[in-house]
Amino acid sequence: MVTVEMRPRAPDRLRQLVGSWQQAEGFAEVVASLRAGHGATLDGVRGSASALVAAALADECPGVLVVVCPHQGDIDDFAEELKLFSERAAEKFPAWESLPGERVVKDEIFGDRVRLLKLLSQPNRPRLVVTSIQSLLQPVPAPARLAGQTRRLATGETLDVDELLKWLVAHGFHNTPAVALPGEFSPRGGLLDIFAPDWFDPIRIELFGDQIESIRRFEVSSQRSLEVLPWRFWMRTARTWANICRRRVGFCSSSRANWRRRGGTI
Repeated sequence: MVTVEMRPRAPDRLRQLVGSWQQAEGFAEVVASLRAGHGATLDGVRGSASALVAAALADECPGVLVVVCPHQGDIDDFAEELKLFSERAAEKFPAWESLPGERVVKDEIFGDRVRLLKLLSQPNRPRLVVTSIQSLLQPVPAPARLAGQTRRLATGETLDVDELLKWLVAHGFHNTPAVALPGEFSPRGGLLDIFAPDWFDPIRIELFGDQIESIRRFEVSSQRSLEVLPWRFWMRTARTWANICRRRVGFCSSSRANWRRRGGTI
């Protein structure tokens, strides 16, 4: 009889380090200080150990844990390192590298920033956000202004197509023969395709007269339907980012439990 000892896979072993770190001397004091709204410092944490600490703190954080990297180029690497220690998906909040007048709704970073703002306004908010100092210094639209740029579409309701098309143009969308990029729309008979800047795929609205018969998400390359969306659907967009930015903002949990990574200090 042969006995085989099953060893944890590498990702499992790495994630076990999170529990070990949470039992380390001084970690409970760090968490207590952050929960009380005060600062905390962990010395000697460098490289991937920073992601390990973030994963450990995320388990204790009652709200959103925001990791502020010193440089924009660190965001992607840090998010990848977090996957080694946590099953939670980390959302990224990038910074623009273009001037305000050059920003349009089809800009990829525009969509990424709007997408995260929408996620943070929902009840099931992401638990981990990775961003940079530069990202947080750039303004975002106020929540009320973002809500004002929201259109609600529902299966079975009557739609004034001409009014919606004018609304899309007024908010920076481009009328094209076929949608291919975010920020485009295409009316064709009883169909209306829309690709909002924060979506990964466009939607197709099927009309029967002036009534919405169905709303489907579809693939650009094949035009194949991917998903029939719920009967009620919200679409958010904005004019140009520069026109609606009114304030600067940073994110933290309800208990202000956040931390900064700067060199070897967290």
